[in-house]
Amino acid sequence: MQDTIERSVAIPAAIEAVWEALTTLEGIRSWFGDEVEIDLKPGGEAVFGWSEYASSSHAIVQEVQRPTLFSYRWVADNSQRVDEGPSTLVEFTLMSDGESTIVTVVESGFASLPAEIAERNLAENTAGWKAEMQDLVDYLTAASAKA
Repeated sequence: MQDTIERSVAIPAAIEAVWEALTTLEGIRSWFGDEVEIDLKPGGEAVFGWSEYASSSHAIVQEVQRPTLFSYRWVADNSQRVDEGPSTLVEFTLMSDGESTIVTVVESGFASLPAEIAERNLAENTAGWKAEMQDLVDYLTAASAKA
């Protein structure tokens, strides 16, 4: 069983703008979920929701190192809270590259999930991170063009 999903994108935006998109309510709602709660500190709770799918995922913030690292652990089964069920770790790393920022998302821990949800979550999240990272690029590219 594959354990990790990794995706990197280059975004024509300053690292602080990318950080804001990843860690603030307004930023996250612009590219990820439209129903968001986040307490941006280690141990803080977060909820990412998608009203169009009537779905939400609970998370616990793991690390916050502004502006280069943000991670959280989220539950693999959306019907549970993260402290009640198996979870995976999502890590965003940011690196300045001239006038752009390289963003890498790594989601790990699929091999430790129960078999009945591991394959489904790996497939869904592989496709999901591809789409979501493109949404992040599109959002920040449009925001940079307006500035």
